[in-house]
Amino acid sequence: MQKHRKISSALDSGSSSLHDRRLYLTCPILLKLSIVYLPMKRFFIESLGCAKNQVDSETIITLLSNAGFKYTAEATEAELILVNTCGFIQPAKEESISTVMDFRSRFPDKKIIMTGCLSQRYMSELEKEMTEIDGIWGTEYSDSFINYVAEKTGNSGASRTKSPRNHAPRLTFPGSAYVKIAEGCVNKCSFCAIPIIRGDLASRPSKEIVDEVKDLLEIGIHEINLVAQDSASYGMDSAAQQNIVSLVRSILEIKKDFWLRVLYLHPDKFPFALLDIALADSRFLPYFDIPFQHASTKILRAMGRKGDSSTYANLASRIRDTLPDATLRTTFLVGFPGETDEDFTTLTDFQKAIKPDWAGVFTYSREEDTPAFNMKNQVTKKTANDRKQKLEEAQTVITSAWLAAKLANATKTAAPMQVLVEERVEGSDLFLCRSRFQAPEVDGLTVVEVPAGADKAKTAPGERINVCITGVRGVDLTAVYSHE
Repeated sequence: MQKHRKISSALDSGSSSLHDRRLYLTCPILLKLSIVYLPMKRFFIESLGCAKNQVDSETIITLLSNAGFKYTAEATEAELILVNTCGFIQPAKEESISTVMDFRSRFPDKKIIMTGCLSQRYMSELEKEMTEIDGIWGTEYSDSFINYVAEKTGNSGASRTKSPRNHAPRLTFPGSAYVKIAEGCVNKCSFCAIPIIRGDLASRPSKEIVDEVKDLLEIGIHEINLVAQDSASYGMDSAAQQNIVSLVRSILEIKKDFWLRVLYLHPDKFPFALLDIALADSRFLPYFDIPFQHASTKILRAMGRKGDSSTYANLASRIRDTLPDATLRTTFLVGFPGETDEDFTTLTDFQKAIKPDWAGVFTYSREEDTPAFNMKNQVTKKTANDRKQKLEEAQTVITSAWLAAKLANATKTAAPMQVLVEERVEGSDLFLCRSRFQAPEVDGLTVVEVPAGADKAKTAPGERINVCITGVRGVDLTAVYSHE
């Protein structure tokens, strides 16, 4: 089920932008695996959850394609449907179950396999309760996964060989790609189930990551987004001399023009050397995604975090003092056990003080087997939702003011801004784009008007173009195409 995109800038002033998960044939992925080759069957995959899950879905597509399956972007054309689930918080669990059951209702005769985080975490329970589907798999994608799919689809007697390099579909917009640099997490935040689902930190070798980035750039990708549960922890599990700073430097040794963005940097481990890299190389975007989660010392300690409102505010100040054009994104978690009105006031004061350019707000989800599950003084859903709404309303004001300042500066200097074209709005001269300070899927858009006579090749999805900002609509910018 594709999620249709809403365009706040062009069609609905004041509302936020949502991104769908559309396909674009991009990166060659080299999977050196001994796999089973299967007779041609068509399969479709619905990817739920975060960008890391999306990378897993791309891996699944590659594995099955190498094994003889044929990928289709339409569930109606497939004989096999896979749902890559999310099990991070309760709403994600509910969405995953609902999606699976909806597919079963719509396609009673197709094979359906459920995979991903929810399946990994609740394997035995789902096997007992979800008898309507044909298979349940976790998060390990290798020979055993191919064999499992072969068995469930009646193709168990196939031969084995090594897969070649393939140009696999990616679930991103043209010109952009996520590259997963590590799996698992060592932070053990008391509210988070990720270590239970994904295990401890397991970093990929630096050379393997750099080689993947090279492959992506060779086929025309312009934006690389490095992702992990905590990118700041990259390499801490390895005896090799690698960390997120050395990895970024290695990637920037590639002699090509591209954008490099690092997502998910834990504030207690923030690598300040990244600021120096951003100063020295404009290809490394000064975009810092730092999930502060809270500002109350009491709540942060209960969450298993070391910082406080002062140290986190100083971190934000140091970034902006060093890089005045830096973009700061964060997430806040409200309704954590024991959060009082006073704690929440500390958080709202912190939000006002640091003025994050972008922010996501979530309510606490009580997750089994996490330390926070049995904590006393659980906050009611109503209180948590009220607090979430207050932070979101305040953030809309902050973000709109920040974008208005960008508009004023652009008007004053008349300097064009580079954006990455994602797609054209059907039946119009509007193109949905993103700038260097707009990360994929989570931030606003830049909606660009392109004259009918403009060169279509130069303004095609996946290309970077220059634009002039003309306005602010909610959390989006409007702009016109510039020939400069």
